[in-house]
Amino acid sequence: MMRSAWLACCLLCFSALATAADAVAPRIGVVLGGGGARGFAHLGVLQELEKLHVPIACIAGTSAGALIGGAYASGQPLDELERQFAAADWETLLSGKPRRQDVPYSRKQSDSRNYFDLTIGFRDGKWRLPKAAINAQGIDLFIRQLTRARSEASFDQLAIPFRAVATDLESGEPVVFDGGDLSLAMRASMAVPGMFAPVEDRDRILVDGGLARQLPVEELQGRCADVLIVIDVGTPPVPREQLGSFLDVLDQTTYLMVARNSRESLARLGPQDILIRPQLDGVSPADFGDNTRIIEAGRQAARALAPQLALLGVGAEQYASWQQARQPGERPRIDRINLAGDFNFVDPQAMQQKLSISSRLGLSALHQKLDDVFAEGDLDKLDYTLRRDNGSHVADVHLQERHTGPNYIRGGLELRSSSQGDATFSLLGEYKRSWLNSAGGSLLGEAKLGEEPTFRAEWQQPLSASSPFFLSAGASWREKRYNLYIDSHQPTAELIRQTNTVNLDTGLGLGKLGEWRNGWYASRDSLALGTGFRDLLDLSDAKSREQGLRSKLILDQLDNPRWPRNGFAVQLEARKPLHRTDDPSPQPSASFMIDTVSTDRHDISWRLTLRGGYSDKNDAAEVFELGGFRNLSGYQPGELLGHQMAFARGMVSWRVSSLPSALGSGLYVGASAELGRMWSTLPLDRSTRWLPAGSVFMGADTLLGPVFMGIGHGKQGQLTGYFNLGVEY
Repeated sequence: MMRSAWLACCLLCFSALATAADAVAPRIGVVLGGGGARGFAHLGVLQELEKLHVPIACIAGTSAGALIGGAYASGQPLDELERQFAAADWETLLSGKPRRQDVPYSRKQSDSRNYFDLTIGFRDGKWRLPKAAINAQGIDLFIRQLTRARSEASFDQLAIPFRAVATDLESGEPVVFDGGDLSLAMRASMAVPGMFAPVEDRDRILVDGGLARQLPVEELQGRCADVLIVIDVGTPPVPREQLGSFLDVLDQTTYLMVARNSRESLARLGPQDILIRPQLDGVSPADFGDNTRIIEAGRQAARALAPQLALLGVGAEQYASWQQARQPGERPRIDRINLAGDFNFVDPQAMQQKLSISSRLGLSALHQKLDDVFAEGDLDKLDYTLRRDNGSHVADVHLQERHTGPNYIRGGLELRSSSQGDATFSLLGEYKRSWLNSAGGSLLGEAKLGEEPTFRAEWQQPLSASSPFFLSAGASWREKRYNLYIDSHQPTAELIRQTNTVNLDTGLGLGKLGEWRNGWYASRDSLALGTGFRDLLDLSDAKSREQGLRSKLILDQLDNPRWPRNGFAVQLEARKPLHRTDDPSPQPSASFMIDTVSTDRHDISWRLTLRGGYSDKNDAAEVFELGGFRNLSGYQPGELLGHQMAFARGMVSWRVSSLPSALGSGLYVGASAELGRMWSTLPLDRSTRWLPAGSVFMGADTLLGPVFMGIGHGKQGQLTGYFNLGVEY
């Protein structure tokens, strides 16, 4: 009996001690620093803290730390966050542009030409540049998806109390978000100056919080935490001997900008606080696609300190109770969309109609609708906040017109040279005017100077802003030079062809897929011998006029016509001449082009091109070319001319290095295997055999366009070196 009483007493004592220990358990605060893609390591550390049953009392984050910290504080499970980061299309998100496959064809019909990835504008008597190198629309919606568009009067009401730090661009002082629109707070904290546009909030212009407070220790210390776990993923200093490239200089500049305030924050840490620095050697702040490896680096760093971190853990039951309280916000369903904004050239009624809804939408469906409107190209931003109105969810969408609109100007250039002496240079220019009227009329003008000079203008008028039907009127002038090769790799003669055309069409827009046009055309052609023997070709009657009816179908789902990795393009055209000066009974003709490109994760692509003209064989308008880099390598551009051609190519490439998203996607090495054939060649009306060829190359997808250096050879061709900028892929 006495023994039982003694045991009961001991149990009561142990229970009291445990209760007392729980009562004085330290509050754990987590500080997440900035570092771009290196910030994915935060997620790995948090995963290990969960395994060790470390309850977190509050979180503060800057930049990438605000992204991870805000999403986790909103209640999202870490495994779900890791899945979403792995599934995200980071190349598209960080390009600041929608996927090309999602852009209406009317906005992408000219981007196969090598225009620079920079559009300037002119409005109100001023030239306008983009506000930032990268448009943040995609990032904004991605953050809202992560947080379920949470908005709270106080971030203390989140699953974990949270603070995000941005920098006031006017004063340089830190700005701490402690309530309001969670996504806006995270986005402001991540607004790297020059890369992303600043965030405007309450008459303040806000940029990346790392400029003022890279490690926001001050926001938690003495307020909601007794012990701090600080995770520093900032870029380390670059030794002098490694400052060999402009990328190294940029990294060093970033380090110097934040190093001082980081040291000040770290000096505030006490002996009980824990500093974690994941091993991220060789990881750039731009390596967002490498998030899996970076997350693992965070796990490894936390495991190395597991004995120290485990002392902060609690029992399984207590931790389960803490986790149970961490519930994400509801999944809102949108009942109504309200539109606001400063409208200068975009028609507000047309925008309201495009954003109207007939049934409730989830966040993903709302984001898709916003993406579709953004892809039309005249907006810089479509932001929104959610609010309750008599039991309904209302999305208040704020529209921001494109800063460079509605007069868009682009420039570009093309270079092509080979070791066999062929070299060309062309300057490109484009002008586009959108929203000529409330129905969305547009004007497009293009010019090319140098090789194959061209001038083209087109007016396109939809029947209404939401109608797929349109009217079109266009005119063009082009000069094309053809080199003639006869039993030699040196040109024997040069033909100069000038073509003037006008057309009037009615059309049906197929949205993102393409368009179908039907209408009337008229053309005037002249063909002259530039160099060579006069008796080589009979050009005594080399001028003609023609008018008639045509039907043209274009389908284009290439991801990038200048550096395609997947997709397809099809162009079919049929003509019925009604009058021709050199032929009293002109015959119908047709031409076609099919391009298919498919790529798997090993960057293996295939291309198939079929081009043919069915009409009088002497009609030089239906002339196609083979030759040049990766277009039957080893032959000169246009060395093979004919009325029908077939070409196939398989290509494999490897990305050996990444580039900052504002400069391009990456550096590549690769090789191609090619096969081509030409029928009804000029000037001898012969057919070639199937001709194999191939190349090896280095390339870069850059802000100036695709750049290639390579060596190619083909059967009956020559070993040839190439340097190309922006020529057809």
